[in-house]
Amino acid sequence: MIGELLLLGGLGVLGYIVWQPWHTGVTVTAKQSDLAAELSAKWDAEPQEPYDGTVPVAQAGAASEVFATLWVPSFGTTYANAIAETTDWWTVLNLDDKGIGHYETTQMPGEPGNFALAGHRSGPLINSFREVMNLRVNDPLFVATKDGWYTYRFRSIEYVLPTETDVLNPFPRVDGTPGDDEILTLTTCHPKLAGSDERAIAYAVLEGFQPRSEGPPDELTKLNPTMGAQQALRGDQES
Repeated sequence: MIGELLLLGGLGVLGYIVWQPWHTGVTVTAKQSDLAAELSAKWDAEPQEPYDGTVPVAQAGAASEVFATLWVPSFGTTYANAIAETTDWWTVLNLDDKGIGHYETTQMPGEPGNFALAGHRSGPLINSFREVMNLRVNDPLFVATKDGWYTYRFRSIEYVLPTETDVLNPFPRVDGTPGDDEILTLTTCHPKLAGSDERAIAYAVLEGFQPRSEGPPDELTKLNPTMGAQQALRGDQES
């Protein structure tokens, strides 16, 4: 009897080991891509204020509410993931229709300071920042909101202890001009598959903004085949 239970337990563990990477790497990736496309379509259909050249400050929603999407071709050519307010595990980080949380004490896109986000690297249901080590200097990261697209450029990555919370300061450990530059900070556990003794912290700096009325940045449509196809279809429909 004990042997049978151990065998069943072993099969269960093996099944989870096989299922979990498939679920997070295939099923959740496709779900997040579909959700990002749906959210973009919803925002595109909303009335847009004329763009006067001033980069708007993004508005966060209520706790656990999705207010933006993150697009990082370096994480996978079709990678897109929802961003929700707060970094609570049970209402944001562990949910496969959310998965990235905004630290409420940090700034928002469009204002000087540090727009800091958290995501799992080896979570049970979603691994939003699993491929953070794929980033290379000058790789683009795009944050989309109802107002438009914020383009950031990757600068550097470092490893810190969980107690080193100064990475969430208005100006963290990255070269730039405090009070002027706008930083995007990604925080996740490290090592990738061996626990959370450290944190991997990736920094990027805002390069520019494109209003929603102009569509997504050309660089994104070139790097993301799904986005490029959607734009081509939209162009055909409008012509």
